[in-house]
Amino acid sequence: MGKSRQLSAYRKISGTWQGMIPWLQGIGITIAIAFLFYRSFFGILSGVLIIPFWLKLKSEEKQTQLQAKMETEFKEFMLLIVAGLQTGYSLERALLQAEEELKKLYSQESVLENSVHIMNQKIAMNTQVEKAFAEFAKTAGLEEAESLAEIISFAKRCGGDYCRHIRETAIKIEDSIAVKQEIQTITTEKRLELKVMCVMPILILGYISLTSPGFIKPLYGNLVGIILMSGCLVVYGCLIVLGRRIIDIKV
Repeated sequence: MGKSRQLSAYRKISGTWQGMIPWLQGIGITIAIAFLFYRSFFGILSGVLIIPFWLKLKSEEKQTQLQAKMETEFKEFMLLIVAGLQTGYSLERALLQAEEELKKLYSQESVLENSVHIMNQKIAMNTQVEKAFAEFAKTAGLEEAESLAEIISFAKRCGGDYCRHIRETAIKIEDSIAVKQEIQTITTEKRLELKVMCVMPILILGYISLTSPGFIKPLYGNLVGIILMSGCLVVYGCLIVLGRRIIDIKV
């Protein structure tokens, strides 16, 4: 029990620290931009726009990573359901068995395990399996889960060999998720290149500021320079957003 509390406290502290990191990064970027673009303490006021912009980018990145992890877990969950059905289990028993195996695969790091557990508890309390699975799919927010929920509901209403339909659908959805993961793997190099390209303008400006300060001195301390540098900063941010959208391939 004490060990469990220690682990819970550690996760809480770790989660708080991880939540602060984007803020600290945003503040650091604001200070760097205040110096490189404005050479003025008042340039820190640009953080009013920069920090929310940075937090939004990090939030989208975190959401993408969470979505990818959830899809991976759901793929494994479906394969475990199919394995249970092929063994001869009923759908209810296959779902319960899949939950147990999911715990073994992902231990405490699972993002789906809690939702799966709630679903199986509802089924154990005599909730219809198709209704419980539909609620699970809605909670997970995965298109693949919602598609499988529709198939389960249809198969339960129409009767017949619904286990075969579920197996076939699960395998098709598994193939769809595999394609998404393959695209993510293929675009990994391009994502890294985008990150380098996003950093390069700042590095180049910093390099010029250190080696040839007189070359860009006319851009600072006057209204024309402020307007020009602010325009460059806005274009810079727009190009970052555009680059992220180009490599964000939807399936």
